[in-house]
Amino acid sequence: MGYNQKLSKFVFALLLIYFALDYFFEFWIGICAPGGLYWPFAHQHLNFIAWYRDFLISGSQVIAALWGIKSISNATAMLLIGYGGVKIVYSCLGYGIISLLIAFGIAVPDKKFKNRLIFILSSVLLFSLFNMLRLFVVAFYAKTVAGMRVDHHDIFNWICYIIIFTGMYFWMNKKNAPNKKSHVGESTT
Repeated sequence: MGYNQKLSKFVFALLLIYFALDYFFEFWIGICAPGGLYWPFAHQHLNFIAWYRDFLISGSQVIAALWGIKSISNATAMLLIGYGGVKIVYSCLGYGIISLLIAFGIAVPDKKFKNRLIFILSSVLLFSLFNMLRLFVVAFYAKTVAGMRVDHHDIFNWICYIIIFTGMYFWMNKKNAPNKKSHVGESTT
Protein backbone atom coordinates (compact mmCIF):
# COMPACT_ATOMS: atom_id res chain seq x y z
CA MET A 1 0.00 0.00 0.00
CA GLY A 2 1.46 3.36 -1.00
CA TYR A 3 2.22 6.12 1.47
CA ASN A 4 -0.59 8.40 0.27
CA GLN A 5 -3.12 5.58 0.31
CA LYS A 6 -2.04 4.55 3.82
CA LEU A 7 -2.20 8.18 5.02
CA SER A 8 -5.63 8.71 3.43
CA LYS A 9 -6.94 5.53 5.04
CA PHE A 10 -5.55 6.61 8.43
CA VAL A 11 -7.04 10.12 8.23
CA PHE A 12 -10.41 8.77 7.07
CA ALA A 13 -10.51 6.16 9.87
CA LEU A 14 -9.35 8.71 12.47
CA LEU A 15 -12.06 11.22 11.53
CA LEU A 16 -14.78 8.57 11.21
CA ILE A 17 -14.01 6.98 14.58
CA TYR A 18 -13.51 10.36 16.30
CA PHE A 19 -16.86 11.77 15.14
CA ALA A 20 -18.65 8.47 15.85
CA LEU A 21 -17.33 8.44 19.43
CA ASP A 22 -17.85 12.15 20.02
CA TYR A 23 -21.45 12.01 18.81
CA PHE A 24 -22.01 8.79 20.75
CA PHE A 25 -20.94 10.58 23.95
CA GLU A 26 -23.26 13.49 23.11
CA PHE A 27 -26.10 11.05 22.40
CA TRP A 28 -25.48 9.14 25.64
CA ILE A 29 -25.46 12.35 27.66
CA GLY A 30 -28.84 13.15 26.07
CA ILE A 31 -30.18 9.68 26.88
CA CYS A 32 -29.12 9.93 30.53
CA ALA A 33 -30.19 13.55 31.18
CA PRO A 34 -33.86 14.15 32.03
CA GLY A 35 -35.78 15.73 29.16
CA GLY A 36 -35.65 15.06 25.42
CA LEU A 37 -34.70 11.45 24.65
CA TYR A 38 -34.36 10.55 28.34
CA TRP A 39 -34.18 6.82 29.07
CA PRO A 40 -34.53 6.18 32.83
CA PHE A 41 -32.96 2.70 32.65
CA ALA A 42 -29.79 4.11 31.04
CA HIS A 43 -29.70 6.93 33.59
CA GLN A 44 -29.92 4.51 36.51
CA HIS A 45 -27.86 1.56 35.29
CA LEU A 46 -25.71 2.51 32.27
CA ASN A 47 -24.70 6.08 33.01
CA PHE A 48 -20.94 5.80 32.47
CA ILE A 49 -20.81 9.58 32.04
CA ALA A 50 -21.84 10.01 35.70
CA TRP A 51 -19.41 7.27 36.74
CA TYR A 52 -16.58 9.05 34.95
CA ARG A 53 -17.51 12.38 36.58
CA ASP A 54 -17.50 10.65 39.99
CA PHE A 55 -14.07 9.21 39.15
CA LEU A 56 -12.75 12.71 38.31
CA ILE A 57 -14.25 14.28 41.45
CA SER A 58 -12.91 11.48 43.67
CA GLY A 59 -9.46 11.78 42.13
CA SER A 60 -9.47 15.56 42.66
CA GLN A 61 -10.42 15.00 46.28
CA VAL A 62 -7.50 12.59 46.68
CA ILE A 63 -5.17 15.29 45.31
CA ALA A 64 -6.68 17.77 47.79
CA ALA A 65 -6.17 15.32 50.64
CA LEU A 66 -2.53 14.84 49.62
CA TRP A 67 -2.11 18.62 50.09
CA GLY A 68 -3.90 18.44 53.45
CA ILE A 69 -7.00 20.22 52.17
CA LYS A 70 -10.45 19.03 53.20
CA SER A 71 -13.12 18.79 50.56
CA ILE A 72 -16.76 17.94 50.10
CA SER A 73 -18.57 16.95 46.95
CA ASN A 74 -21.81 15.88 45.40
CA ALA A 75 -22.58 14.30 42.03
CA THR A 76 -21.59 17.38 40.01
CA ALA A 77 -19.42 19.64 42.18
CA MET A 78 -16.45 19.75 44.54
CA LEU A 79 -15.67 22.31 47.23
CA LEU A 80 -12.27 22.73 48.83
CA ILE A 81 -12.92 23.96 52.35
CA GLY A 82 -11.49 27.48 52.72
CA TYR A 83 -10.56 27.86 49.05
CA GLY A 84 -13.31 27.52 46.47
CA GLY A 85 -15.23 25.09 44.41
CA VAL A 86 -15.85 23.87 40.92
CA LYS A 87 -18.98 22.60 39.19
CA ILE A 88 -18.17 19.80 36.77
CA VAL A 89 -20.43 20.20 33.76
CA TYR A 90 -20.32 17.95 30.70
CA SER A 91 -17.76 20.15 28.92
CA CYS A 92 -15.35 19.56 31.84
CA LEU A 93 -15.27 15.82 31.24
CA GLY A 94 -13.14 15.98 28.10
CA TYR A 95 -15.02 13.43 26.05
CA GLY A 96 -13.79 15.17 22.87
CA ILE A 97 -10.17 14.56 23.84
CA ILE A 98 -10.99 11.03 24.96
CA SER A 99 -12.68 10.43 21.58
CA LEU A 100 -9.54 11.65 19.82
CA LEU A 101 -7.26 9.41 21.89
CA ILE A 102 -9.37 6.31 21.27
CA ALA A 103 -9.80 7.11 17.58
CA PHE A 104 -6.08 7.63 17.13
CA GLY A 105 -5.24 4.40 18.98
CA ILE A 106 -7.57 2.44 16.70
CA ALA A 107 -6.80 4.19 13.40
CA VAL A 108 -3.01 4.48 13.47
CA PRO A 109 -1.47 2.02 11.01
CA ASP A 110 1.22 -0.60 11.63
CA LYS A 111 0.63 -1.10 15.34
CA LYS A 112 -0.15 -4.38 17.06
CA PHE A 113 -3.41 -4.80 18.96
CA LYS A 114 -1.59 -4.95 22.31
CA ASN A 115 0.23 -1.68 21.58
CA ARG A 116 -3.01 0.00 20.54
CA LEU A 117 -4.75 -1.15 23.71
CA ILE A 118 -1.87 0.01 25.91
CA PHE A 119 -1.85 3.39 24.15
CA ILE A 120 -5.61 3.88 24.53
CA LEU A 121 -5.75 2.85 28.18
CA SER A 122 -2.62 4.73 29.26
CA SER A 123 -3.46 7.91 27.34
CA VAL A 124 -7.05 8.06 28.62
CA LEU A 125 -5.82 7.42 32.16
CA LEU A 126 -3.10 10.07 31.85
CA PHE A 127 -5.61 12.56 30.44
CA SER A 128 -7.98 11.75 33.33
CA LEU A 129 -5.19 12.41 35.84
CA PHE A 130 -4.49 15.77 34.15
CA ASN A 131 -8.19 16.55 34.32
CA MET A 132 -8.32 15.70 38.05
CA LEU A 133 -5.37 17.99 38.63
CA ARG A 134 -7.07 20.75 36.63
CA LEU A 135 -10.27 20.45 38.67
CA PHE A 136 -8.25 20.66 41.87
CA VAL A 137 -6.31 23.72 40.66
CA VAL A 138 -9.47 25.49 39.46
CA ALA A 139 -11.18 24.88 42.83
CA PHE A 140 -8.02 25.87 44.74
CA TYR A 141 -7.71 29.21 42.93
CA ALA A 142 -11.45 29.83 42.44
CA LYS A 143 -11.56 32.80 44.84
CA THR A 144 -8.33 34.29 43.48
CA VAL A 145 -9.37 34.29 39.83
CA ALA A 146 -13.08 35.00 40.37
CA GLY A 147 -12.87 38.45 38.76
CA MET A 148 -10.44 37.50 36.01
CA ARG A 149 -11.44 36.47 32.53
CA VAL A 150 -9.55 33.17 32.35
CA ASP A 151 -11.06 30.32 30.38
CA HIS A 152 -9.48 27.31 32.05
CA HIS A 153 -11.18 24.96 29.56
CA ASP A 154 -9.29 26.48 26.63
CA ILE A 155 -5.97 26.66 28.48
CA PHE A 156 -6.33 23.07 29.67
CA ASN A 157 -7.34 21.84 26.21
CA TRP A 158 -4.37 23.53 24.51
CA ILE A 159 -1.93 22.08 27.03
CA CYS A 160 -3.49 18.62 26.63
CA TYR A 161 -3.44 18.81 22.84
CA ILE A 162 0.24 19.79 22.84
CA ILE A 163 1.06 16.85 25.12
CA ILE A 164 -1.20 14.49 23.15
CA PHE A 165 0.19 15.39 19.74
CA THR A 166 3.75 15.16 21.04
CA GLY A 167 2.98 11.71 22.47
CA MET A 168 1.28 10.65 19.24
CA TYR A 169 4.28 11.74 17.21
CA PHE A 170 6.68 9.67 19.32
CA TRP A 171 4.35 6.67 19.45
CA MET A 172 3.84 6.68 15.68
CA ASN A 173 7.59 6.82 15.11
CA LYS A 174 8.33 3.97 17.54
CA LYS A 175 8.61 0.64 15.80
CA ASN A 176 6.85 -2.46 17.10
CA ALA A 177 9.17 -4.68 19.10
CA PRO A 178 10.08 -7.83 17.15
CA ASN A 179 8.40 -11.04 18.15
CA LYS A 180 10.84 -12.83 20.47
CA LYS A 181 9.45 -16.26 19.56
CA SER A 182 10.36 -15.95 15.91
CA HIS A 183 13.31 -17.80 14.47
CA VAL A 184 16.02 -16.44 12.25
CA GLY A 185 14.69 -15.85 8.75
CA GLU A 186 11.01 -15.78 9.81
CA SER A 187 8.92 -12.68 9.42
CA THR A 188 7.91 -10.84 12.61
CA THR A 189 4.87 -9.14 11.11
